[in-house]
Amino acid sequence: MSNTDRVIRYLKSNPARGGCDDCLARKTGIRARRKVTEACRRLAADGTLVRKKGKCPLGGHTRVLNTLAPQVASKRSGRLKPPRASRPAAGGGRTHTPAPPASATLGIEEAWRYVDRFCRALWVKHLDAEPPISLAESITTLRDRQLLPAHEANMMHTIRALRNLVVHENLDFGDHEKAIARAAWEIVRAWAERREREAWRLTLKMCA
Repeated sequence: MSNTDRVIRYLKSNPARGGCDDCLARKTGIRARRKVTEACRRLAADGTLVRKKGKCPLGGHTRVLNTLAPQVASKRSGRLKPPRASRPAAGGGRTHTPAPPASATLGIEEAWRYVDRFCRALWVKHLDAEPPISLAESITTLRDRQLLPAHEANMMHTIRALRNLVVHENLDFGDHEKAIARAAWEIVRAWAERREREAWRLTLKMCA
């Protein structure tokens, strides 16, 4: 289990409390505090954690605390669940797979959600294991294992980074940022439809 997974696993057991790097090192069994700090910084950059100064509930001292981001804390599990089977149309018609949204109307949060679900679908299909909570880690691992081309992985990271800036840094999402996000989305979508149709169909059903 990676250090980031250890941190997330502990925080998910009590998401409202959190803890400083020193206390998390003790609670997770990670020997070096530096490794906890590095893991927490990566998770904060990805939007999984919130790092801010405050009183640590585990030790009573005032330091930089790590708590799960609200959207992560509200999730019961990071495991991908297959969608419910669609009921046949009247008369025995085929089930319908939703079409992907047009890039011209796609918001950055929606694009991020499609990328996140698609990576989870790829992870479950090829690795048959629990995907990491961190989207950045998921994209990088899929790329390193040659399950995702480097170019498409970079486009996913672009969407992820833009979305995190909008959500966590109040980025003014103007026309230039929209053009970048839409171009990145089209590159990812085209590859997914061409090379990973099964995982892409699952993604479309989950995000419908």
